Amino acid sequence: MTPTFLRAGLLGASAAFVAPAALAQCAGVPAGQTDQTAAAELVSLVGRGETRPSGDAAWERAVQAQKLKGGADMRTLALSSAALLLADRTQIRMSANAQLRLCDTQPERSLLELIAGRLWARTKRSPANLQLQTPAALAVVRGTDWDVEVEGSGRTTFTVLSGQVEFSNAYGRVDLGPSEQGIAVPGQAPTKRLLVNPRERVQWVMANPVDARRWAEFQGDAVAPELAAVQIDLDAGAWPQARERLMGLRQNGAHEAAVALVLADLAAFDARLETAVQELERAWQRTGDTRLAARRAEFLLALDRPEDARSVLDEALARSSSAASSDLLLADGDWYRLAGRGDESIARYRAGVARSQGNKQKADALGRLGRALQERGDLAAAREALAQAVALDPRSAHLLGAEATAATEALRLQEAGAGFDTALALQADDYESLAGAGYLALRRGEPEAARQLLLKALVIEPRYARAHMWLAVAEYTLGAEGAALDALQRARQADPKDPLPWQIESILRNDSGESEAAIAAAREALVRLPYLKSLNPLASDSQGSANLGKALGDFGLEHWARAYAQQSYYPLWAGSHFFMANRYESPFARRSEFHQGYLADPLAFGASEKQAPVLLSNLGEWVGGGSVERNGTQTKAVADLGHHGLASSPFPIAWRVGIEGYSFDPRAGVLSDRLQSFDWRLGIGARPTDRLGLLLTHSAQRTRYHYPGGVDDADGQGVRMEGVTRSPVHRTDLGGSWRWSGNEQTWLALHSARFVRETPLIDPVVGLYNFASRDTDKGVMLRHTLQRGNLRFSAGWERGRVLNKFAREYSEVFAAADTRIAYDLPWAGLEGQQGPWAWQAQAFWPQMEVNERSYLYLGRTGAALNVPRLEDTGQARRLRPRLGVSYRFAPGRALHAAYIESLYTPSTYTLAPVAVGAIPIDYHYQTPGSLARKLALQLDWEFDARSFGVAMASRQDISSIQYSNGDLLPLMSVLLDDRIEGLGPLIQMAQTSVDPYNGNPVFDRGRLHQLSLGYNRILTPRWSLLAGYIWSRSRSTGDWVTGNELPGFPRHSLALTSVWRHGGRDYTYASLVYRSARYVTVFNGRREEPGWNFALVHAFDTADRRWSIIGTVQTPLDGREKPTLWLRVRYRN
Repeated sequence: MTPTFLRAGLLGASAAFVAPAALAQCAGVPAGQTDQTAAAELVSLVGRGETRPSGDAAWERAVQAQKLKGGADMRTLALSSAALLLADRTQIRMSANAQLRLCDTQPERSLLELIAGRLWARTKRSPANLQLQTPAALAVVRGTDWDVEVEGSGRTTFTVLSGQVEFSNAYGRVDLGPSEQGIAVPGQAPTKRLLVNPRERVQWVMANPVDARRWAEFQGDAVAPELAAVQIDLDAGAWPQARERLMGLRQNGAHEAAVALVLADLAAFDARLETAVQELERAWQRTGDTRLAARRAEFLLALDRPEDARSVLDEALARSSSAASSDLLLADGDWYRLAGRGDESIARYRAGVARSQGNKQKADALGRLGRALQERGDLAAAREALAQAVALDPRSAHLLGAEATAATEALRLQEAGAGFDTALALQADDYESLAGAGYLALRRGEPEAARQLLLKALVIEPRYARAHMWLAVAEYTLGAEGAALDALQRARQADPKDPLPWQIESILRNDSGESEAAIAAAREALVRLPYLKSLNPLASDSQGSANLGKALGDFGLEHWARAYAQQSYYPLWAGSHFFMANRYESPFARRSEFHQGYLADPLAFGASEKQAPVLLSNLGEWVGGGSVERNGTQTKAVADLGHHGLASSPFPIAWRVGIEGYSFDPRAGVLSDRLQSFDWRLGIGARPTDRLGLLLTHSAQRTRYHYPGGVDDADGQGVRMEGVTRSPVHRTDLGGSWRWSGNEQTWLALHSARFVRETPLIDPVVGLYNFASRDTDKGVMLRHTLQRGNLRFSAGWERGRVLNKFAREYSEVFAAADTRIAYDLPWAGLEGQQGPWAWQAQAFWPQMEVNERSYLYLGRTGAALNVPRLEDTGQARRLRPRLGVSYRFAPGRALHAAYIESLYTPSTYTLAPVAVGAIPIDYHYQTPGSLARKLALQLDWEFDARSFGVAMASRQDISSIQYSNGDLLPLMSVLLDDRIEGLGPLIQMAQTSVDPYNGNPVFDRGRLHQLSLGYNRILTPRWSLLAGYIWSRSRSTGDWVTGNELPGFPRHSLALTSVWRHGGRDYTYASLVYRSARYVTVFNGRREEPGWNFALVHAFDTADRRWSIIGTVQTPLDGREKPTLWLRVRYRN
């Protein structure tokens, strides 16, 4: 008998001696369980194990996936391990020579007995209800994970990693908390002590596969007989015998490197990682084989000793010079990957692929490269690399699982399902495949199945960070928020530098209404942003819910939200665009960000309105609702119905379609219009390939309105409007994006729009005639963006044609005017970052031509009746630079400066940037075709975890495009009718406007000076306050009225808002806005008096989020207008 088996026998005999009473406690099937009830499932068995249905039955060989009933025993033999998943979702890992009895395991509770050996467990139920009996003590576990070891004498060592445990016997009791260890000896009271690094106790609980075939000496047909015998033992599960053979070979000095590698793997599997490291070190010193250094570095990384691993790699690389082996390069890549230096890890993996020898090694190298590319967001290249790896090693379960996981992320769910089926048929306990299958279940909308699969994966490899993140989503979807947050904490322990677990926590906490905790998580993510791998796995919705600023924005802390969003802004990620689209005051800037967001992720149409927006999944949701508004002039009613969803076959496609009807009626005694309108909107996004994204949006609206009793037209010539105005509108946008890599994309967008308005008028001289306006807008836009390290290059070109045709159609003679606008906008930009400094340099070369033709013609024949009057104007092509620089003192603290020259192109949006760093372009102060020059300085300062301030000073000169007679370019309605904002989910949020400008910026030229201050404060975890002040001094510098104030700009404006989060999406919002006196037009005739406006909003969802209700009250406090009341009810199914 070998010493190993002798030790196992002694352990069993000792246990039988010290715990007869405990053994008797578990006899038979526990009450409440039937013969068909499974108390546990044997998820994984490596080596050999045995089971028996009760304490007096004979032992039988255990098999993987075996279902164990209550009262059953499970034991592992030497050099073996087992993983169990209990009925209450408790995860258990048993080390070698361990024996466990399942006294009673039900979904509500578990009673266990550890007779001998060691186990690690994690209890998922909250609150936990698990009791563990040992020969020396009883442990009542309140959560969450712990390690326990029973020695041959019955001495029990219980280590708590997290949670609380009551540890007692007949002689006393101690309460154990995190990082505490209890020790109990039979016949003595328990004691406890504090551990400095308790996780050292559980480094044995990880997947340490023993695969001798990965080494060249065990490959091919010419394997040495003595090594072939070792392989036969390993295949048969006779690992102790294999180890004995290897030790004999080591003593003889045969196959020294290969023997040391396999012995080290066996030692690691036996929870002796330090022994494995020493084995490899001795062989490395004797042979200099770089595989030994590579494997040693991998074990040091597993021991959380990255500095020692770096030293080993540096020494081996220096010794091997330019002839570094593939194994060494791959281990070096692993080091850089864990250090969060993705580009460097990919470079080393590529070198490892190039130097690999044999199909198996090349497949391994390609597999690592594929995983790294996937993490960096280059999904197409990742799938290509993983497909090559599987082709070279088609029976590798972990490569098949990795390939299927990448297919899942790409939403090729049918392909992924087939891949996981194949992988798990080859190796049912491959943790990557189990975790990936759980990820697939999440994407399919099956959170319970996902949870079970992920728990199985994590009991095999508890340090798999991605699986913990997926488990968090599953737990949260199932209503277990505490378990979700616990899973995210595990993910952070496994990969401390990755910001993604913090970002997901921020999303979940914000979704549950825990604003301050969500903001704290976002702050932690911001600190780790330089180590970000990729945000592609997160779902994008038109709210920008995955953005780091979202929790702040939903809490009414608008200045703070913008600072976080700007610091994490990434133009290739849709979440950045969507979030900023909901922040800007300018409709042009908002629409631009929406279009760019949908080009970056056309599947965003499929985001759910009900679920927390973390992962896109197959779904279909109906939404419908209505709103009613009553103000001083009208009563308005709106009804809508829509459907949105996501399907993965034959390729990922998302859609959102809706219809909407409006009815506006004037209040009695008030001059206002009566309006009926019907419109429908469609958005479709698809990914036919991993690199290609396609986008289609279309909207159509038909509107009718009239003034009961008629109304005089605004021209003051006695013309009256007495008939019904009809206005059909159509718009179609097509777009495409091509992903060259995770850091490079090209976007193409085309649009065509038509706006028609026909109004019957009565002239006192000529009688009834028709006034018609027909606008068209067509354009094409192109943008390419490339990120290389700390540099980002962008370039684009935009071209558009806008035509405005209006006519007064009398009985015979028509008076018409056509305005044609053509613009051309090439641009390029370069951005960089070095340490705390960031800079932006952009160059625009816009050109715009405007031609107006006025003429008379016969309506029946079209024959001209006069020589047309022609007017030409425009903007000559010249360089328009945009320059910016920022210095970051710390996360949330930065100084920004920018000089911006911009042309407001006559379009509804642009694919070019609408801000320079943190400084936005104020399109809402301009009209289409105008030029602006802005110089701004802004300071962001996060004082502490609960307060933030911002200060900005700016000066800008604005010049509107004019004809020779001084007239401005006519406002074209087709440039205002873009319904892209209405294609996203309607989810209430406490957004605050920090710039309360509500004027009409019609003037020829002007200069504006502004100074703004903002203060954001978290008063309590659910209560926030925002204060914003803007001082403005405006002056007309044109020929119309030099020296007058510009329209709509008060000298002083003050905004005070407060938000209370009740939980979930429910909130109450109150605001006070003060504006000093300002003029309506640049002629400074009509003046709006100073005053305060008050707004109160309350919004809530039902518990199942099917119903959403929001109501508002808005009113001037001086009583000059009646209050505006608005209520919306929405149903989601």
